[in-house]
Amino acid sequence: MILTKKAAIAAAAAVTVTATSVVVANAANADQARVVRVIDGDTLVVDFQNEDLTVRLLNVDTPETKDPNKPVECLGPEATDFLADVLPAGSKVTLAFDVERHDRYGRTLAAVYDSEDRLINAEVARQGFGIPVTYGKNAKFRPPVDAAYEQAEERQAGLFAEDIECTVPGTIAALEDAAQAAAAEDAGASAASAAAAAAAVLASQAAVRKMLGELEAGAKTGSSLIWKTVSEADRAALLIRAKKATESVEKRHTELSGVQAERQAAEDEAKRLEAEAQAEAERVAAEEEARKVAEAEQAEANRLAAEAAEVERQRAAAAAQAEALRQQQQQYVAPPPQPQPQPQPPLYVDPAPVQSNPYEGYNGPRCYAPGGKTWKPC
Repeated sequence: MILTKKAAIAAAAAVTVTATSVVVANAANADQARVVRVIDGDTLVVDFQNEDLTVRLLNVDTPETKDPNKPVECLGPEATDFLADVLPAGSKVTLAFDVERHDRYGRTLAAVYDSEDRLINAEVARQGFGIPVTYGKNAKFRPPVDAAYEQAEERQAGLFAEDIECTVPGTIAALEDAAQAAAAEDAGASAASAAAAAAAVLASQAAVRKMLGELEAGAKTGSSLIWKTVSEADRAALLIRAKKATESVEKRHTELSGVQAERQAAEDEAKRLEAEAQAEAERVAAEEEARKVAEAEQAEANRLAAEAAEVERQRAAAAAQAEALRQQQQQYVAPPPQPQPQPQPPLYVDPAPVQSNPYEGYNGPRCYAPGGKTWKPC
């Protein structure tokens, strides 16, 4: 697990600072001061003899944070925070000096002891926030710093920590973790799952290449402070581990990409076959529907033909019946006409004698009886 900056600071602050300093302040050239502020992991400002004095810790070098021409180095902020924690503003310190009192920047070169007589130069190295250095003839405080540095290496603290990604051990551990994570990526059973696994590995691929590039550049120049914690004899072996881890990530990505391509091709083929089967099923269904329609049309045509045939049959039957009746009428012989009796003339009846007017004195209209025999008033 990679520690965050805040977690690294907390872990460093939690380590008990032991008073194992070998060098004791020389009373002849030691003096008292009060901390004004901390500048970085190996530089602070103190009030010394009523004057602000910039003090550079002797025989220890911490990662850079203030150089405008360099990026902030690994654990530089953590080293600064550690020094500010053990030497807060206002705390009393004792300064001890060596052969050369100032560096080329005009800073005062000194060993700094806190109120408990702990050599802070060594404590910075003990937490893994600095490496032993000797500039010029100032080597008096190098032995306790060397001893503290060895303790940090044994404890894998600070710059030796594998759980801090920016350190050499941490970077290599991160690369190997990435390789293990890539190997553990499950391609699953589908092209989508294989693609997701390949994407996850691809996301870490750029990061591991960047880490490897930085490792190789640092190992080549040896200028980075983190590489100064690694001997030249060990650099090649560490780089081989880093390269193997990086190659493992890239190989796994290639494998997953191939798996994805194969499964995608298989899925595409399955979709093609499914589409063909669907098209065939639709064709068969269409043919069946067409067959049913044709059968229905044929059945309707047969029904209409049967009705027409029946009508024609009935017409022919009627015509045949009419023809038979006609022929029957032609074959019929009418009986000769019977003689009709001749009408007899009516018997003559003498007209009745004209009657006189039975209605005496009536001269109006008269109604005559048949034959003119009688009359009467009307």
